[in-house]
Amino acid sequence: MTLADADAIARCLACRAPLWAGEIQAGRWACYRCEDRAREQLAAICGMFKRLDTLDGHTKPQNAVCGPTGTREAPTPVRLAVLAQTGPGGVVQQLQSGIEDSWRKTLGWKPGPTRHHADIDGATTFLTNNLLWACERYPDIADDLQTIHHIHTTLKNLETGERSPKKFTAYCRGVDCDGQMRITLYTGHATCPACGTDYDKNDLAGLATEYDDHEATAA
Repeated sequence: MTLADADAIARCLACRAPLWAGEIQAGRWACYRCEDRAREQLAAICGMFKRLDTLDGHTKPQNAVCGPTGTREAPTPVRLAVLAQTGPGGVVQQLQSGIEDSWRKTLGWKPGPTRHHADIDGATTFLTNNLLWACERYPDIADDLQTIHHIHTTLKNLETGERSPKKFTAYCRGVDCDGQMRITLYTGHATCPACGTDYDKNDLAGLATEYDDHEATAA
């Protein structure tokens, strides 16, 4: 198979895997696997959001301290990273303004009312109900699936206490191209934003990279 033949293969815009014949016939932009993963992530986002949006989720355990008259319990510090995701401007707004509003506009629907910052059920239900349409008919679906994945990862790290994978800047090796891609050690595919060159995991491992040490996230 020549390079031209490889480029002509219809691929999922999200994971870049070749589309199956049935997916091509359906005119899909994203494959069934990416659709199923996003549906599972939306369900998980809803559950994690609700668990984090509680008194226990908003605070950290604090050791008791000894005061002048004996032992007392110190005020429990608030987890600002959790509040940033569950409060105004957090996950619900990211899902609505970042994805739902665009889908509604493309579908020719009126904008929905601004959701309360805790209306995670409404935000995830809308996207889940229209996910099939988006994977079949919405050409910008790859960016939206990436947003869902990012939110899922962020909430998972907050709930488990794990740190996000270290991020690197990978430099495109295309001729006369100075494109940069932000990746982790787990990134399986990336596309240069400057020239559109696709890199799989093996190709990415061979690129010059620089560690983004400013990406540390507090829990």
